Amino acid sequence: MPIARRSREAVYLRAGPVGCLVLHGFGGSPAEVRPLVEGLAARGITVCAPVLPGHGPDAANLGRTRLRHWIRGAEGALRELQAACAEVHVAGFSLGGLIALHLAARHPVSSVCTLAAPILAEDPGAIGARLSAYLGDPAAAMPALRSLVRLARLARRDLGRVRAPVLVLQGDRDDWIAPESGQYLAERLSSARLVVLPGRGHFLALERGREEVTVRIAQWITARSEPK
Repeated sequence: MPIARRSREAVYLRAGPVGCLVLHGFGGSPAEVRPLVEGLAARGITVCAPVLPGHGPDAANLGRTRLRHWIRGAEGALRELQAACAEVHVAGFSLGGLIALHLAARHPVSSVCTLAAPILAEDPGAIGARLSAYLGDPAAAMPALRSLVRLARLARRDLGRVRAPVLVLQGDRDDWIAPESGQYLAERLSSARLVVLPGRGHFLALERGREEVTVRIAQWITARSEPK
């Protein structure tokens, strides 16, 4: 499992007039999406990757936060990027994918890309056990884990309100989320494209094949951006 050293600082890379908000996963930080962030910026896309509240190198704070804190943090970063760019897209890994869908249901965005979004998450205990090597004692994070499951349920209810096109990326060897997660999204979003990546696991922005992921997302954004 490729685990990046968690970073404390948000990443903001100014490039062109098209922006992309990139959201990391549960218990993580922008480090786990850094190759994607840098790859998009190298292709002329301005990128903001915030540290969601309670996340980053001090995982002890995670259990004190809930989905409302994560959403507010993402909304603040979205407003910042919208003020600087002519249009904004949103990409999210795992937890970040759920937040990206929630934002798209409530805010004007040009498109969305989800990477291994756990849209069918239901068991906080099982998620905590899987993350124990990463977070330490899952009991301390259990309130946040329960909030993650509530966010998945909220995102499922939100799907009918998402009007922006959505690129759904999932690895066919991802055993962290339900294997039918990507298909579930593709069937319930009004404008979605599902791409199942062969031989890939959960950490799509970090593991082997990450350059292909960056290229796919950059092409997706470029194709759905207004000419400047």
